[in-house]
Amino acid sequence: MIRELDPERPMSLMERRRFLKGALAAGGAVAAGPTLFTDLAGAASTGSDTILVTVTLSGGNDGINTFGPFGSGTYRDLRGPMAIDVAGAHSAGQSQYFHPSLRRLATRFRRGDVAVVRGVGDPLLDRSHFSNLARWQTGLPDGRIAGTGWLGRWLDAAQTSQFTGVAIGGRGVPLHLRGTATDVTDLPRHGGGLYGSDRSDQRDQRMYRAIRQMGEESDRPAWVNRVGQVNALSINAAQSVAGAYRNDLPEGRLLSDMVLAARLVNLNLGTRVLNVWHGGYDTHDNQIGGNSGVGDHADLLTELDAALDSFFSTLSAATAPRVIVMVYSEFGRRVEPNGSSGTDHGTANHVFFLGRRVKGGLYGDPPPLRSLDDRGDLRVSMDFRQIYATVIEDVLGGSSSDVLGRSYQTHDIFGPAAAVTGDLTARARQIRERRERTANDYLLRHTPSF
Repeated sequence: MIRELDPERPMSLMERRRFLKGALAAGGAVAAGPTLFTDLAGAASTGSDTILVTVTLSGGNDGINTFGPFGSGTYRDLRGPMAIDVAGAHSAGQSQYFHPSLRRLATRFRRGDVAVVRGVGDPLLDRSHFSNLARWQTGLPDGRIAGTGWLGRWLDAAQTSQFTGVAIGGRGVPLHLRGTATDVTDLPRHGGGLYGSDRSDQRDQRMYRAIRQMGEESDRPAWVNRVGQVNALSINAAQSVAGAYRNDLPEGRLLSDMVLAARLVNLNLGTRVLNVWHGGYDTHDNQIGGNSGVGDHADLLTELDAALDSFFSTLSAATAPRVIVMVYSEFGRRVEPNGSSGTDHGTANHVFFLGRRVKGGLYGDPPPLRSLDDRGDLRVSMDFRQIYATVIEDVLGGSSSDVLGRSYQTHDIFGPAAAVTGDLTARARQIRERRERTANDYLLRHTPSF
């Protein structure tokens, strides 16, 4: 943050450089997309639109130990010392169990708010992190990889505002949120880095007004106006999301990211799709831990369980019925352990859906442990694009064939959308009107020179 600006004296050369560095950086909240100068006012949700949060478990989560037939003799024989003890696991019926670390998730499942879709994967059976994740995030048929993602193409076809698509965590915008005509905002974990969020110093306020003025004067060079417009967008974005950072976020990267995502949803800025990233699932070594070392799968699932629970606990009563969380990973792990107390890259996996619109239960065919493929991997029984088609058709709304490049079978996983309440609709209208007034004020406001 630039704090050396003093209205009582001219800026030094060094201070001018710092001013320009801050103005050009427009830190923190970054919009990724070709239509950078989107409508500043944006659009608040009407209250009926369902919101999708994707949680990417990066590295290839071990689905067999996350949710599996822990009481099966075949499972215990194949997994050996890495088999999960059924005594500490949480039953889901049909001889299936949640990992002991997923206590809260299992409770939600018993309440009917969790769907477990089994046997999901890419029919190409590619074990590469990079190409497999790229195909999962692209979502095109026949393994084609493109520069746009399935949710990015959906955003291109939807009526969007600045916060319709959001990536949480400051890692950049992931491929599956990238389109060709849509801005997606990447929000960092720490709000102090948002350019324009701290308004406590009057000198900073004057600086922000001056930067906005750069984009409003017709007699200035085009590049000066462009810098002003870019920075005005960043400053306005910081102001819009400042409420999500007002109180300290909890410790833990995934926990803080999920709470931040819930707070953003509560702001009702028109957000429809968000992504949160959780890495560390490439558990080739020390997967079963025992010393809380890196790669301990139980620790990862404990983080996931707590973060999902805190996300739903943070949602407001009006917003919670509209939210669905999708938890996925680019592939599962091999059935038999390797020689390093870990597991190597595999194929089929589970996809989890959480939320009140979810018809809880078990979906898809569980890959049979007695009938592995010729490489000793689980057989994929459901193309992951069927999951995407179901989400587009039944959750987000739109033509899945247009987004995915062909038609895929859908599945009856979700119930009807939440009814619109009068209070929520009124609040959406108030937010829209307030943001429009704020945007107009930004365009009309001028400030004296330093």
